[in-house]
Amino acid sequence: MAKRKEEKTTYEYFKVDEMIFVGKHRDYVDKLWTQGKIQESYFRRLVDLYAIAAIVGLKAGRKSAEERDESDIKRTVQTKQLIDNYQMLMTIMRMVLVMDDSREMTFEEKLENAFLIPEDEETYRTNMELFNSYARGGIEYLYEKLVLRVPDVDEDYSDFRIANIVALFEKGIKNDSIG
Repeated sequence: MAKRKEEKTTYEYFKVDEMIFVGKHRDYVDKLWTQGKIQESYFRRLVDLYAIAAIVGLKAGRKSAEERDESDIKRTVQTKQLIDNYQMLMTIMRMVLVMDDSREMTFEEKLENAFLIPEDEETYRTNMELFNSYARGGIEYLYEKLVLRVPDVDEDYSDFRIANIVALFEKGIKNDSIG
């Protein structure tokens, strides 16, 4: 009887799971992006919001835990979209894994962690949760700056959305994290 080869499971980022927004983050996503309504959205695609939000969260030093509610409603970045944008997302993932200082790792450990495919599910889940926590934090930040912000009196724009986008570019992303 021939011995079965033991199959090794690979845990490649953005190729295994969909990204699902629930609770308040779903509500914030709905204010920043509306499927098929680019005129009403700040982002053309949900995957674009996801990617940019991770960068914004990292730059602002802002992470957020997932907050579920009783609703079954969710917003999902499909696995196909993640795979189609794999190179962009992996570049951002590597930035997150190298630049994040919340874990007690040396710079060499961060580099190794960023450029190797995880060998176990725990590492995969931990790193994906780190990325997703920055994405959720970035979504909160973008929501506050683009949706909630009331333009100053001297901002001469008839559309609040334009005023808020211009203000975000002019003022930049500030690291307003606590601790």
